Amino acid sequence: MATDYGAMETHLNEIPSQPEDGNRNRPYVRYAGITIATVTAAFAIAHISSFRTTLTDSSLSSLDKNAEESRTIVSSSSQITVDTEATEELSIDDDDIKPIGQANALLMSLKKVGWEPYTLFGHENSNREGQYFWDDAGLDSHSDIFNTTGQWPGLYGYSFEDIIKGKKLTNHVLKAASQGAVISFMWEANNPVTGGGPRDCQKKPCEYLLPGKIGNDQWVTWMDQIVHTLQEFKIGGVQIPIILRLFHENTEGWYWWGTSCCDAESYKAAWNYTRWYLTEKSGMENIVYIYAPAKVSETYEAAYTEWYPGNDQVDIIGFDRYAKASTFKNYLLEDCRAACNFSMTVGKPCAAAEIGIADGIEMIKNEDWYMSDLLENVMSDDICKRISYMLTWSNESPRRYWVPLPENPTAKGFIEFAEDTRTLFQGDKRWNDIRDTYGYGFKDPDWDADQTHDRSDFDKSNQMHRPDLDETPVE
Repeated sequence: MATDYGAMETHLNEIPSQPEDGNRNRPYVRYAGITIATVTAAFAIAHISSFRTTLTDSSLSSLDKNAEESRTIVSSSSQITVDTEATEELSIDDDDIKPIGQANALLMSLKKVGWEPYTLFGHENSNREGQYFWDDAGLDSHSDIFNTTGQWPGLYGYSFEDIIKGKKLTNHVLKAASQGAVISFMWEANNPVTGGGPRDCQKKPCEYLLPGKIGNDQWVTWMDQIVHTLQEFKIGGVQIPIILRLFHENTEGWYWWGTSCCDAESYKAAWNYTRWYLTEKSGMENIVYIYAPAKVSETYEAAYTEWYPGNDQVDIIGFDRYAKASTFKNYLLEDCRAACNFSMTVGKPCAAAEIGIADGIEMIKNEDWYMSDLLENVMSDDICKRISYMLTWSNESPRRYWVPLPENPTAKGFIEFAEDTRTLFQGDKRWNDIRDTYGYGFKDPDWDADQTHDRSDFDKSNQMHRPDLDETPVE
């Protein structure tokens, strides 16, 4: 279906060297004005920038040269002391497996963000589904984030399980990556022994996916499908790096790789084998691994000692957290402190890998929720402000969503959130500068990520519609 959502229209706005009052004209990119019937993957094929910075352990030594000699942060419920020796240089230990090429450039860029007073914002399936649209082929350029703010997310989340089920995500990934966004995948894997869903604990799938076990053939088949698709994620002949959130939320019991169905040793063996197969056996050197247990402030010992796969197996320390509206703010802060404190002790970036109100924000009446419960809550804390990115879940329908449209109650706060200097969205000059420094990213020869436009040009009436749903949002 043709959509009035096409031509790239850009204008330049400079970011002040000293932002005032938390707001400013942010560089970002907008599509407007031309009717587009189809967009092919060729749109995203581009030449990798010729500039590359040699990345070494010492290349990040200046990030915290002004850091305090010691730092103790006291919360209302606990005292967390940061190991200053671990924070004096955020580099990958020599004993760790180092991602190479674009994967390393991405990892270093995220580390840099973690030591700046801002964070990337991400949205699951943002250019694939929204409250009123569905673009399974990736032939259009839609996003509810854009529909509300005129900006695009700095990080896009997708699922390996969709790939295994035959969904094509290549167009979505190529478009997002070509415009400077980070790509993240999760894998809500089915049971490789029984063929049941991710909550099917029968037949010890955590143990039996390993070589020589009855679930290994199926697990290898699925991994080979994933590898085949990842090989398509190229721009200018260069592999797009992805962040893989493998076996997430393991410190709770709802998945077959969690506490009710698996044990710590089997979990670590499954993680290490899967990472080895995808990266070393299959040669996919573009994968960065994030470890994201659930409720980490309540499960700290299990999360970061008993079940932790090891520093040589993990690149980013993350956490997942969902909660009711009344408890989310406090749980988010405590989890973030726990995860980011641990990340600093092991010299790795920290991320809020997947967070949000359980079942969506459609019932939230606080118009400032994105500012009060999310941004101020996290970025005002001396530990939590180290997070490199945060990601929230898909907009599944007008009755279940995590990012508001302009008419939704939380839209006002979300627009302020997007315009605040403490957030990074796609096209932000500061993010582009970091990418250039570490050589991360790709460019379409017909598009310049540094070109920008003024928010006032955005037509909020230009919303996409999802034909399978009633077009009147539920109050």
